[in-house]
Amino acid sequence: MLCRSILAGFWLVLGLVLFPNEVLRAAASGEGTVAGINSEDEDGLFSSGGLLSTGGLFSAASFSGFVEVLEGARLSSPGGEIGSRVKLRLETGFSLGPLYFHLAGQAEKNRVVKSETGAGAYEMWVEHVGDGFDVRVGRQIIIWGKADGVQITDVVCPPDYTEYITRTLDEIRRPVDAARVRILGENTALEIVWIPFFRAGVNPGPDSPWYLGPPGGGLREVRERKPARGLGGGEIGLRAAGYFSGLDAAVSFFRGYSDFPTLGPPVSSGAGGGPSYREALYHKSTVLGLEMSKPSGNFVFRGEAAATLGRVRQSRDMTAGPVKENSVHYLAGLDWTPGSDWTISGQFSGERILGDNDSADPTENYLATLSVSKKFLRQILTVSDMVYLDLSDRGFYNSLKFDYEVSDGLIVTLGLDVFRGSGGMFSFYEDNSQAWFKVKYYF
Repeated sequence: MLCRSILAGFWLVLGLVLFPNEVLRAAASGEGTVAGINSEDEDGLFSSGGLLSTGGLFSAASFSGFVEVLEGARLSSPGGEIGSRVKLRLETGFSLGPLYFHLAGQAEKNRVVKSETGAGAYEMWVEHVGDGFDVRVGRQIIIWGKADGVQITDVVCPPDYTEYITRTLDEIRRPVDAARVRILGENTALEIVWIPFFRAGVNPGPDSPWYLGPPGGGLREVRERKPARGLGGGEIGLRAAGYFSGLDAAVSFFRGYSDFPTLGPPVSSGAGGGPSYREALYHKSTVLGLEMSKPSGNFVFRGEAAATLGRVRQSRDMTAGPVKENSVHYLAGLDWTPGSDWTISGQFSGERILGDNDSADPTENYLATLSVSKKFLRQILTVSDMVYLDLSDRGFYNSLKFDYEVSDGLIVTLGLDVFRGSGGMFSFYEDNSQAWFKVKYYF
């Protein structure tokens, strides 16, 4: 009861700050809807059936979530744990007059990456749906693009690579603190996103098996400087989509900061004049995106491209400052559902830096993916395999999974992740090839 009261007070304060007139009007009348349940109160907010009473609006709030247990072990000698965590996510939502409130909290106990242990808000937003538009304000997930396991125009939410790419994209995306407005037509949607508070991407830290060492070019101290908050330091995005007979297409614009910082030149602060630290800075760039998908029988053709203008990259010369480059990132994909619960998908993507390349990144990069899945035992067992092929550095990452639905909401997964390569990123993680199992219960 105490938790419900605290939750009720939190949402009431948030609603009063964002939409005071609507909340006061609903409170005065005692109106509210939670997951289709109506609550009416003649006497108002604090009566026996009122908004804050145990029998009123908040007592009827819907709850859902999941509990997940994961264990993973290295395949290479000397073996040992590479993953061990327990995660709980609890979600609640309710309507108050014309507003819908959503809160998702998350707690994790991680025995391998101890910095991941903790609890906090995962998503927290309030939404109003009007006639031909909707507005959502707060911490939320925003997904752009149509690629599978590869991010081309999906640039709004920064990634979390604490466990590299062994997580799904749904787990990799970090929610952003944003205001999103969508103007909805019969076959069109215009989306406007403003992110006043910057959130950086996450790389593996020193306590993670996926950690590759500190940046800094030999300097022990790196000082991170994050962008200023507010109007001047915010990010903005615009996406226009059309959904037509036989074709979905969208164009997008995003002006924002890099997910990860680049290092400036060494700075001298000692009496001897020698370099003592470097600044890690986040720089703005512009991303212009184009995406499309076209179904044809059992096939779906997908295409995606992004032009990044003015992206700041690390210089090839670690003693110099970063360099500004323009690049193009593109993808073509094909999904095939031949029947009998088979799904086969293939993708080819490339990235090219335009003009002279003075950065530490290669001028060209090529990647292909192949995904095959099949359902068995009346769709209770799903066997899937997805392989990432690094065509530039002759490496691969293969993820094989067996998902078995024990009962409604309870899924047991066995997995095998294998990394190989003669160069490039996948070769760095050959010793992190692993076998793992996961038990996940949705409620």
